[in-house]
Amino acid sequence: MTPLRKRELLLSLKYCTIESCFSVPMLNLTLGNFPFVIGFAVKALGWGDAGVSLLAAMPFVCLFLQLPVMLFLQRHLSLRQIMAVTFMFNALPWTLVAFFPWFGPNRDWIFTCISFVSTLANAVCGVAWSASMSELVPLGIRGKFFGRRNMLFGFWTLVVVLAAGRIVDHYGNSLTVFGMIFTGAAAARMTGLFFLARMRFPSNVTERRPQASPLGTFTAVFRDRNFVRLLLFTGLFGMSLYLGNPFYSVYVLTELPMTLGDLTILTTLSTLGGLLSLQAWGRLSDRFGNKPVMVTSALIWLLTAAVSWLFSSPRHHGHLYLNYFITGFMMAGFQQLGQFNLMIKMVPAENKAHYISVYFSFTNMLIALGPLLGGIILHGLPADAGNLLGQPLTRYHVLIVGSLALCLLSLHLLQLVREPAERPVKELVEVMRSMREFNPVLGVATLAEYMFTPRGLSKLAHFSVRTLRRQKSVMSDGGEELVGEGWRAIRQPLKAFRDRDEEDDGKST
Repeated sequence: MTPLRKRELLLSLKYCTIESCFSVPMLNLTLGNFPFVIGFAVKALGWGDAGVSLLAAMPFVCLFLQLPVMLFLQRHLSLRQIMAVTFMFNALPWTLVAFFPWFGPNRDWIFTCISFVSTLANAVCGVAWSASMSELVPLGIRGKFFGRRNMLFGFWTLVVVLAAGRIVDHYGNSLTVFGMIFTGAAAARMTGLFFLARMRFPSNVTERRPQASPLGTFTAVFRDRNFVRLLLFTGLFGMSLYLGNPFYSVYVLTELPMTLGDLTILTTLSTLGGLLSLQAWGRLSDRFGNKPVMVTSALIWLLTAAVSWLFSSPRHHGHLYLNYFITGFMMAGFQQLGQFNLMIKMVPAENKAHYISVYFSFTNMLIALGPLLGGIILHGLPADAGNLLGQPLTRYHVLIVGSLALCLLSLHLLQLVREPAERPVKELVEVMRSMREFNPVLGVATLAEYMFTPRGLSKLAHFSVRTLRRQKSVMSDGGEELVGEGWRAIRQPLKAFRDRDEEDDGKST
């Protein structure tokens, strides 16, 4: 494999960050287990708990189904071409939502088809992207790079999702407005594809490398005991979490005096929490390992969330704003950085795409059961589950707090996973105590400053302008190419198919 030159690597990492600033906000608006799509299904389409559970399970079902799709595509396309094709299938179906006002009763099954096709494409793309990034990003800077990258796209996700929620709230959850937002999200994803096409990758990513023995590679994963422990933890933890997670939004919209705009603010606070903590988590994961970061962040997040949801009611729900912020702050270390980096770190150098595909398929087979079981449990529970210290308890309280308790129990499996060069959790906690980002009082003060003062808003604006200035030359070059050669990125997969057909015709001649 020919390594990239330093300048090529730096430009590719920069384009990777810019691509994420267009793509990730679109994913936050369109994935079935995210609040915006659940809000669309509940408020605009009138779906109930059963429909929401199926919608929330769809991303995990698709991650399970991506394995045979990925194997088929690898026989004909390189990882880079797979990413290009799946980008299009992920984005373009959402433009059909713009026609929903004229579809009438057919829009429910059309929306289901849109969600399935788009989500399956994103699942395949995620595997190809993860394998490509493991080849591109040097191991020693992964925590720092992904921490900064996630912070940048997290800021734009915060802005886009907050604006989308306020807009649909202002226009009374209009189908027309939702259609315009989803079409704009699709356009942003296609813009992300353009910047992906400008990246340079090692030959393992750009050349077609069909797997000679897929079955043998599949079974090899389950002979690695340490990796199997990671598979079981990821799957069982995710299944426990998603027993209740999709119904947070349903509870907020149906049991509390809150609107979709209010739910968007809660989601924005979660994104802001992650935005403020990502760089710190990145430094800590590079220094102490990913597993200690995951254990520490999960304990704080799960305990705080359990208490917060348990004591929420129509009369007392203001603390949920703080809960969402803390959850986002801690989940950034657990899911956005630690879980992904730990998996990449434990994947062997050979057959990376295959190994990652098996990981996603197996773990999400278990996680997909979570929303489905949650819907069944919710249907079987009585609406009124009694009270606690004068606090009324509903079936949502039982399900949500129960799922968080199961997540806490499953952390024992993570303790059994051996990560190369990990440091003790105690050392991590000692360092965290001296870091400003993890001081609870300063954390709350920072939140209040950013959200409710002109000075804080000006800081966010200054940060945004500074980021854009740093990328000014890249963005200006990209703008010229978007105008003059924008379709080049879209034509690349088609050209690859045509060249291959011509090559086959020449051989036969």
